[in-house]
Amino acid sequence: MDIWWLHALVFIFGYMTCKTFYFLNTARLSLKLIKSSRIIYLLMASRAVENYIMSETIMKKYFAKNDEKKETIKALEDKCASELEHFKVIAIRQLISQTPDAFKPGLEFEDWNTAMLHLQRHREEALNFWRMGND
Repeated sequence: MDIWWLHALVFIFGYMTCKTFYFLNTARLSLKLIKSSRIIYLLMASRAVENYIMSETIMKKYFAKNDEKKETIKALEDKCASELEHFKVIAIRQLISQTPDAFKPGLEFEDWNTAMLHLQRHREEALNFWRMGND
């Protein structure tokens, strides 16, 4: 047997090994990117909820300052509470529906409360995202 067959086999083996490791590294990076994007989405949704609550508080103070009726303030509170719950449901439903079927088994949450627990478990990654531009 000629030696060139050995060289060809070694080359093919090396090429396939390189492609395999490249594929595995890319798959790992893709999964990490998907996980990070979920965390960033949840972080943005929670910030939106915080801002909404803050604006509701400002409106209640404004109404109280201008001597609005208690019924008006109560109606504002009820409307804000229902809109906030609707936003939470829609935000999680949208995230779950936009997740491809292949990645749905990796979802660790199904509603707002479990999503916030998931965000709390990955708190350090979320904080690193906010600090990224401040370095």
